Amino acid sequence: MLIRANNIVNKNFRLMLLIVCSLSMTACQTAKSSTPEETKKTSIAKIYDRLGMAYLEAHDIHRAKQKFIMALEKAPDIPEPWYSMGYFLETTGNREKAKEYYLKAVQLAPTRGDVLNNYGTFLCRSGEYKTAVGYFIKAAQDTKYLEQASAYENAGLCSLKIPDQKLAMAYFNKTLEEDPSRSKALLELSELNYQKGKYDLARIQLTKYLQLAKPSSQSYLLEKKLDKKLQA
Repeated sequence: MLIRANNIVNKNFRLMLLIVCSLSMTACQTAKSSTPEETKKTSIAKIYDRLGMAYLEAHDIHRAKQKFIMALEKAPDIPEPWYSMGYFLETTGNREKAKEYYLKAVQLAPTRGDVLNNYGTFLCRSGEYKTAVGYFIKAAQDTKYLEQASAYENAGLCSLKIPDQKLAMAYFNKTLEEDPSRSKALLELSELNYQKGKYDLARIQLTKYLQLAKPSSQSYLLEKKLDKKLQA
């Protein structure tokens, strides 16, 4: 099984390299058509950044770090290599230093949804729940951000850790307004409505969840609890 798993990782990594190589060729072609120097540097930095992530996923720490450093050297004025290096440092256990890199990314793009969502996720993982929720909401307010539903869902999940169930419910409902297919928000809402004694609503939300996602240990236990209450 271990060999098979390694083969899958290698296959995915080769696929990532093919994508990056394709991006590299595109960058070279663009360069020939008189692309400004800064645009070329940004394109190359993003390629290094993607390579770094691919190496990190393959657990090649040294090459991952090398690519992130190269990305930062090429384009220190864009947020991507800063939050990628932040993630690298967090992953390798240097959480304090990681925060500096995440913050630098926010300073470079203070209204960009993806940057704010990434920093909020880091803060939530670090236990700074209330501050994290604030960043998730700022991320969702970026009208150009395509993952607004993700930001609201993250706000809901982090609100549960405060814990603030009322706030969590509000953000999960907002999530579903943006994207009705967010299965995690449906499951968490179902759980919260069960706790409030709204069993019929909880059942409806659980049914919708099971139409969108595979059963999980959480959904299985919730289904058993609902069956017991509704059959009583």
